Amino acid sequence: MLFKQLKDFTIIDTETTGLGCYSRLVEFAGMKFRDGKVVSTFQTLVNPRMKMSDEVIKIHGITNEMVKNCPQIDQVSHKIYDFIKDDVLVAHNAKFDVDVLNRRLIFGLKNNYIDSLTIFRETLDLPRYKLDYIRKYFKIEIDQTHRALDDVEMLYQCLKRIKKPYSLNIRGVGSVKGSCRPSQITVTNKLSNKLANCHCVVTGEIPNMARNELWQLIVNHGGLVGSSVLVKTRYLIVGETNVGYTKMHKAKMKKAKGDDIEIIRYKDFFKLLDL
Repeated sequence: MLFKQLKDFTIIDTETTGLGCYSRLVEFAGMKFRDGKVVSTFQTLVNPRMKMSDEVIKIHGITNEMVKNCPQIDQVSHKIYDFIKDDVLVAHNAKFDVDVLNRRLIFGLKNNYIDSLTIFRETLDLPRYKLDYIRKYFKIEIDQTHRALDDVEMLYQCLKRIKKPYSLNIRGVGSVKGSCRPSQITVTNKLSNKLANCHCVVTGEIPNMARNELWQLIVNHGGLVGSSVLVKTRYLIVGETNVGYTKMHKAKMKKAKGDDIEIIRYKDFFKLLDL
């Protein structure tokens, strides 16, 4: 039995549009265990509604063409919920996976989880603990392509080979949906320089996109983000609802003076980025 103390659980893995937890989901996979035995697997691709960079595609091998006609996250969330239910989730470097799912699934994530990284660190003396390195240590041959279900299977095979006793540190997801400031946004997935050093401010709400998601998109295209219209502001991006009067007024005054600022609807801004 994989975990003597835990008979029912699900091993999961995600593939995303970038390397940060604000990245969007492009693939989810899971392997469900009941009474310590594999009973089912699940895998789905997800259309992230944005183009992935060549750098990211090289990591997981999922191309923009592959996800173009796939369901979006709001269409596939219920299938993921149905599969994982209230299971304890097991993943390698699990904080990343559960954070992504908590931010992207329509109702967030309430499952507790186990990080296999802590298990391997407790039981193995290795110079590094990337999953592929652990696989090679155990001499496990898997025809793997860094796709989500391949990584789930690889993690299962590695965990089965642990002989030393270890503690199960079951953690709670907690709240990761808190707001962040523009100054906290850094490049996670360099997409282009289309907004090179352009200071961008957002006002209003954009359907199906959190404010920090748009900030992240801007920064990944080379832009700068802020919360107030300043002398250096190049774009004021206007959302669908709850548009702020102060930001609009400042931008219009600057434009009337002949300053180089553009007040742009979010849909037109996305077109500017070829989204």
